[in-house]
Amino acid sequence: MGASSLPLLPKRVRYDGPYSMALDRPGTFAPTLLKNVLYWEVPRLALTWFMRRRYGGKGKDAADDARSREFVDCAPSYIMSLVHAVVISGAGLKILGELCGAPLHDKFYIHERTAGATFSKVDMIERANWLFLGYMVDDIVNVLAQYPKLGKMDMVAHHVVFIACAMLAGGTQTFLFPFSWLLAGELSTPLLTLRWFVRQLAATDSPSLVTAAKCCGLLSSSSAHSAKDAAAALELAVSKAFMLLFFIVRVLVYGGGMVHTLRHFAAGDLAELPVLPRNLVLTILLAGAGLNAHWFRLMVVKALGLRGGGKGSK
Repeated sequence: MGASSLPLLPKRVRYDGPYSMALDRPGTFAPTLLKNVLYWEVPRLALTWFMRRRYGGKGKDAADDARSREFVDCAPSYIMSLVHAVVISGAGLKILGELCGAPLHDKFYIHERTAGATFSKVDMIERANWLFLGYMVDDIVNVLAQYPKLGKMDMVAHHVVFIACAMLAGGTQTFLFPFSWLLAGELSTPLLTLRWFVRQLAATDSPSLVTAAKCCGLLSSSSAHSAKDAAAALELAVSKAFMLLFFIVRVLVYGGGMVHTLRHFAAGDLAELPVLPRNLVLTILLAGAGLNAHWFRLMVVKALGLRGGGKGSK
């Protein structure tokens, strides 16, 4: 049979919904981006004001003052990171459930045969993409403003490439299903925030750590324990949970989604997608898969105490 016997791909079309991203209309794009940045920045500023009034300048000595300043400066960003992770990963899981059984091409782009009921799902995806983009832009500004307290150049690079990914995929209304497993990867982030707060409390020898560790069954309730012991037990438990969840959402789910996407790319099912944005997004997703694998390898190396993961490692 000749090539003419192959089924034709449905033609990609543009859908102008309430949350559609129009990169070619800066007069619309810029105010919408600003609005979504402010959704994250206003609560962050409110938290900063609260933290400074409640905890600022209350150290007992110079070292305590430095710890207090670090807590006041960084806590709002960690809290907003947790909120963002819960909201965005929840959206990702919902989108994953909605599109898992959808027709193949509905998973990757909007086309001439897209059913009317699908557009409500597209609206949800585009709303989540704006929130994701707004957070990334807001957070990278704060990372750079407080550099290197909140992260170093690897964090900056991570944000830059995923800002580009959100704009490329959002502007072309493509990669709808991959967006779901990308967002679901944020499910592990709240555990990083929890670990940071455990470390902050450990620096102050807070007795609340002992109470928390005993409530979680990590320390014997019949014995006396120091805050340092409790912090070590809590951090170990959080690190184990983080490693497990990271493996599930960023290695298994992300990796499975990447294999699914590449398989259909190789089969020619993504031929209707604009070539340059398609190839750039695929490159970013592949780089993200590699970064996830690298991070997970570092966790395993550190957990097993192998080279690069000994006592000297942070």
